[in-house]
Amino acid sequence: MIYGNSTGAVKERGSHEVTRPNSQVTACPFPFPPGPDLAAPAPVPAEVDGQSIFKVALPEGQADNWAWWVGSHAAAQQVYRDDTTFLRGDADGILPFLRLSPLILAQDGEHHRNLRSLVSKSFTRPRIEKFRPNVEALVSRHMETLESSGGPADLVNDLAWPVSLHAIAELLGAPEDEVEQFWVWGDMLLSTGPDRDAQNAAAMVEIAKYAGQLMQAGHNRPSSDIISTAVTNAQNLGIDPEEVALFLASLIIAGWETTAAAITATVYKLLTVHGEEGTHLYRRLCEQPELIPSAVEELLRVVPNSWFDSGQPRRAARDVMLAGAHVKKGDVVLVAHDVASRDPEVFDAADEIKLDRAPNPHLAFGFGAHFCLGAHLARLEINVVLEFLTGRFPDLRLAVPSDQVRWNTGTPIRRIEELPVAWGPSPGSLPHS
Repeated sequence: MIYGNSTGAVKERGSHEVTRPNSQVTACPFPFPPGPDLAAPAPVPAEVDGQSIFKVALPEGQADNWAWWVGSHAAAQQVYRDDTTFLRGDADGILPFLRLSPLILAQDGEHHRNLRSLVSKSFTRPRIEKFRPNVEALVSRHMETLESSGGPADLVNDLAWPVSLHAIAELLGAPEDEVEQFWVWGDMLLSTGPDRDAQNAAAMVEIAKYAGQLMQAGHNRPSSDIISTAVTNAQNLGIDPEEVALFLASLIIAGWETTAAAITATVYKLLTVHGEEGTHLYRRLCEQPELIPSAVEELLRVVPNSWFDSGQPRRAARDVMLAGAHVKKGDVVLVAHDVASRDPEVFDAADEIKLDRAPNPHLAFGFGAHFCLGAHLARLEINVVLEFLTGRFPDLRLAVPSDQVRWNTGTPIRRIEELPVAWGPSPGSLPHS
């Protein structure tokens, strides 16, 4: 099996001897059940609320039956920063998380750094900002289609998903007429459940094969797209082409679905939360578009991108103190970065949405060695969508009551299934909220 659910088996890596936690944990089963607001982190169990680190019980049927849950900002940064102590690969596939090996998301150390270096310069803020006209053209095209339809429209399938999908494909250098297949692969790869392992694996094989074909095309026709850049750099570093194909496959997988989910969740939040003046936050952005960049960061801070509210699990390679707890070699650690991004020690009025919050050191994209490569691209896409939406549809509103918005719980990504919106004259005196 290449990708899918795992029984929790652990591979020996390097010189680290892997041991497994064996303490019995009966309280705080992980993941925590979501609360009434599906666009917010799941409530921490009452018996441990306020604690920055505690043990949680993992799903049954695997060797690791418990893990440390870490919810403070400082401790989260410690785990993410110290990538020689807290290893991703040795904890890959621990339930309820998906097995991500052999993708870069499950790599550690020098090999991980070498893989990132293949394209890291292409994902810097200045390089991504040069891609803004392309994103603006994509968004504008879909906005025109929305406007001509007269509404209502579904912002998931009519805007967020196709924009994000075509943006990553164009950046990578994939032919436009082939990108719809990414959608199919994404659903197959990110679906959960014991009956989906074979489908997960088949999709991974197919997308890696496709990435290999794109690499060959890039080799034959050198250009400045990311795939061509990766091919050239891989040759210089002596990295195996199959590994490069898997790396590019991971960019395809991670580069659009999470961003599409963030776009729609951001708009949903803006349309359903009222500011101090009594109007929706969306209306404030229409009136003060200069706030959009800081608003994007604030919505990234408060709206989770995963049902687990946590980054991928890590395993301690040595004994270490973490948030006052003695974490032993072999212990599993879960960084609740969505909770850490609401740490009152770091964020004033942490549970409030402040569209002008600054500074805003949230952890939505992680931190340290595994900081999301596509963070600047995701930011750009969300910013451009909000710029065009607020500029063209200042009277945008939900077309259904907020409690009727459907969320997809069949993947680890916290995403809205459909987001019906309308604009223009309202049949009622007030928009839904």
